[in-house]
Amino acid sequence: MKIHLETGEHNLISHYGPGSISVNGTAYTENLIITGSQIITNWFDGEISELALSHFAPLLAEKSGENENEEPPEIVLLGTGTNHIFPDMALLAELKAQRIAVEVMNTRAACRTYSVLVGEHRPVAAALLQFD
Repeated sequence: MKIHLETGEHNLISHYGPGSISVNGTAYTENLIITGSQIITNWFDGEISELALSHFAPLLAEKSGENENEEPPEIVLLGTGTNHIFPDMALLAELKAQRIAVEVMNTRAACRTYSVLVGEHRPVAAALLQFD
């Protein structure tokens, strides 16, 4: 049985598996940032140790009010692939200074958590690194 949650026009993760994530039924094979109204592809390509504040620019624009179509995220779920790997703590501190809370987890857990928070109508974003 499939259960579909009514969330208006929010982006929903409909499938996660090796090599791809489906959002609203469309499969993606690259790293993604997903918010309620945006899907940003190819947002980062590299090792997690190379992740920098500039890679989160689309979310910082929402925080500054540049994107009036969406409430800024309260939390960003950083999915780090198959393994739970923390980025540089200086990056997490920079994001915190920008008032962006980050929860780091493997990508599968980030997909599940994103779906739960969207279902609760919480402003959330998922920054998802691929996928083995």
